[in-house]
Amino acid sequence: MSVEWFELGQRLRASTGERCEPRLLHAPMLLGPRPVAVRAEQHHGVVTVAAASSDGRGEAGGLDGLELLAGLGVSLDESEPATLVSDDPATLRNLLALARTVAPGSGADAVAGHIGWWAERADFPGGSAVADVVEGCRARWVTGRAPSAEPEPGLWRDWLGVRDASVAGVLALHGLVTEGEPLPWLDALADDDRYTFGQARKSHSDGWDWRRPDTTSRAAVGLRTRCDAADLYAGALLSDPLWRARGVHTGEVVVGEVCGDPPAGQRVVAVACGRLDARVRAGADVLWWLGAPTDALPAGGGTTGTVRATAVSGGRLVLSLSTPYNRPALGAGQEVTLMPAAPSVQRQRRGQQAYRSLQYSRRSWLTQGRTPTPTRRTVPLDVLLAGAEND
Repeated sequence: MSVEWFELGQRLRASTGERCEPRLLHAPMLLGPRPVAVRAEQHHGVVTVAAASSDGRGEAGGLDGLELLAGLGVSLDESEPATLVSDDPATLRNLLALARTVAPGSGADAVAGHIGWWAERADFPGGSAVADVVEGCRARWVTGRAPSAEPEPGLWRDWLGVRDASVAGVLALHGLVTEGEPLPWLDALADDDRYTFGQARKSHSDGWDWRRPDTTSRAAVGLRTRCDAADLYAGALLSDPLWRARGVHTGEVVVGEVCGDPPAGQRVVAVACGRLDARVRAGADVLWWLGAPTDALPAGGGTTGTVRATAVSGGRLVLSLSTPYNRPALGAGQEVTLMPAAPSVQRQRRGQQAYRSLQYSRRSWLTQGRTPTPTRRTVPLDVLLAGAEND
């Protein structure tokens, strides 16, 4: 079965029951401390803004959008960031166009700087700075309609029972998307949002103009953190059992069975897989457990291992999997599920701290432009697409 057929089955089930089918058991985004719903439209070069906060303030819209946002606490003068909640991808583009009309150092520059920070953090999946509720709905549920209809926010209001079509209704959708237990590691992504907001506040007080192009060192740090965020969010998705069921048909999650009866001291175990489209290769670190993809992970989160070699035998993919000494007892024919090992938050933070220290060191290769020692890694597809969309 392909992933397209898998998702078609979900849509048919949703259409039969006239209710959304879940893609995830967990919430794909966090409910930030200060969500602000915004709709910004541009006609003939004039941007109009409508906004609302969770306490019901500011639902009226108008031409003076920056003043409206300032009244809702969207400013670098605030101690904590506001979350941009929108149901239209054009909203952030229009807000950014409005922010760029503000003169540096003027009274509204702190509001414009906050919008600039939103635009920067929009590239980071799973963060709490910018919440696109339509994308959040599409990540969490499937409707019984065609995929081409799902970018329309009115469709989600109908299927989720949100009757308020005003900007305040965007907050109602956001509340449904963030309801329940969130995916793991979203709090780590939110911590990074708070750190960068503090840096943006400091830069603003120091007189830095956020409109300037990034320096080489600043761009390098930004690319590093974007890649880390994409890796962490991909690992968070695979921690969800429903997403793992989908991942079987994309090759991210591999299901096989133990070959033979490996002795207790044998560290390399052969696993025969029924599908040849597994996205694993020799040298990849994996997490595995005995059972099906939708089973709850055992205590400790499963067992880590490394794929030593891959081969095809009798029309089946055979993985040679290295395991620790304290691996579970294995028997012939037992079902095994493998998926990419989750990234380490601590390791990511140490790497980012190293980059940030190099960014402010005059003698580092990052600031002097010297060619560093090359190291190779896989750049997440989301990062490549985001880079391709930039002018």
